[in-house]
Amino acid sequence: MGRKAALFVFWITGYALGAFAWLVRAPLIQFIENLGLSADMTQGLVAGLFGSSVMVLAVLTWSYLSSPS
Repeated sequence: MGRKAALFVFWITGYALGAFAWLVRAPLIQFIENLGLSADMTQGLVAGLFGSSVMVLAVLTWSYLSSPS
């Protein structure tokens, strides 16, 4: 996979992640707020968890699919 293709995949993955997080944010935020955290802290946790998990999966997939140099 070339550099431009890899950057495009990371970009589109991040975009898809953001759209998905926006769709599921309300119920997830309500659940976490019930645990006693503030709204700002909850939104930060949700964004960080989704972002980090998707990017780790993307990097792992890329590493398995790319050929060794």
